[in-house]
Amino acid sequence: MTSPTRVLRLTDLRHTTAFRLSAGLTGMFALAICVVLWIVYTQTTSELIVRTDQTIETKARMLAASTSAPALARSVAVLHDPTSRLEGIAVFDAGGRRLLGDTGLAPPFPLGHMFERLNGPRGAPVRALALPAAEGQIVVVSRDITPVLGLRARILQIMVFSGAGAVTVALGAGLLLSLWPLRRIRRLEATALRIAMGELDLRIAIGPRGDEFDMVAMIINTMVEDIEQLLRQVKGSTDAIAHDLRTPLSHVRTRIERIALLPVIAQDPDGEAATLLTGARDLLDAVLARFRALLRMSELEVSHRQAQFTVFDPAAMMMAVAELYEPLAEERGLTLACSGATGMGILGDESLLFEAVSNLVENAVKFSPAGGQIQLGVDQNDQTITMVVTDSGPGISVDERAHVLGRFQRGSAGADIGTNGSGLGLSLVAVIVALHGFTLNLDPAGVGSSPGLVARISAPRVTVAPWGSR
Repeated sequence: MTSPTRVLRLTDLRHTTAFRLSAGLTGMFALAICVVLWIVYTQTTSELIVRTDQTIETKARMLAASTSAPALARSVAVLHDPTSRLEGIAVFDAGGRRLLGDTGLAPPFPLGHMFERLNGPRGAPVRALALPAAEGQIVVVSRDITPVLGLRARILQIMVFSGAGAVTVALGAGLLLSLWPLRRIRRLEATALRIAMGELDLRIAIGPRGDEFDMVAMIINTMVEDIEQLLRQVKGSTDAIAHDLRTPLSHVRTRIERIALLPVIAQDPDGEAATLLTGARDLLDAVLARFRALLRMSELEVSHRQAQFTVFDPAAMMMAVAELYEPLAEERGLTLACSGATGMGILGDESLLFEAVSNLVENAVKFSPAGGQIQLGVDQNDQTITMVVTDSGPGISVDERAHVLGRFQRGSAGADIGTNGSGLGLSLVAVIVALHGFTLNLDPAGVGSSPGLVARISAPRVTVAPWGSR
């Protein structure tokens, strides 16, 4: 059976170790950048404010040191630069009336403490200091801090964009770094699934790097080699037993046939001797059938007959199977019908698939009670064609559906109704389906009062040539 191919999606990247490590490093990197920028921001703005305050305080204390009002006026005239657009000086009396200097600042003022005003002498934000001067006057020195606030906003903007850019770049790097290991995981997964489907000769490719992926690949390859060797030994023993015993058992059956033809037995066909010989012959036939099935599966598993695949119409093949088993179904009191449009095409070995579908129909005839129905059909969609065999037998429980595909395994329902079988029919079907790379599903049919079984063999649809190809 084929395994679904998993498409590489970006959402899968977040589950990779590389992406998680990258995301963690991205978070730490972004945090470090934010801390550095915040330190630069706070230290720079603090240094600018400190320098501004020092300039303001120096001038304010020089003016406050004047001993009289005239001396204060002369000092203001000397220290005040009317052309400066950053600095402002004003003198107020004890009642808060401005006596001289720049306008724009209005009392009250917190004496002896730096303060800020949004609207200074020229309408700009300022830092200012008010100190008491001679004769009860108050001198106020202010300085425009627009450049400081602009630099503060600029640094904050740089922090935001730098942090966002760093996170984006780191996440992009994480995605790119995650693609390579995820591709290797996908290749490893695809090979492992093919090995699990029975291609034990495959091995996972090992690169020259010797990294952790190569270590895992070496471990898996070693396990597969051990499993392949064990299966080869078991399979070889089984095949050897089947091959070595088939010939002597065939000879035994021939001798039983010859004994049955002896006059003393042939004249009394209902006697005890004839009955015992018939029973022995039937048992030998069952054993030989099992050996033939085992050798047939071994032949198919080894032959790899894909080179003989051709495009053929599965509906026509299903009709041929229905014609073959219709007399047997009527003999058992069963209704066998086949439906489905012709003109479709699949690529495969028609004789092998005929054998697989025949095994499914034979099981359906064997397990369906008298008066039951067996339906053969072909379903299709744009990509898939499904060959369907439905019966009204006891069905197979969910827990046993994978179990019955193994060799010598039978469902409990068959044992309950006392039906004889070797447990190799579905195994042979599974081998043929796996050889083609098709999919086999066993589901309940729900036919009448019986759970029934619907067996589906799904194959990729191929284009049929206009003249037909079988």
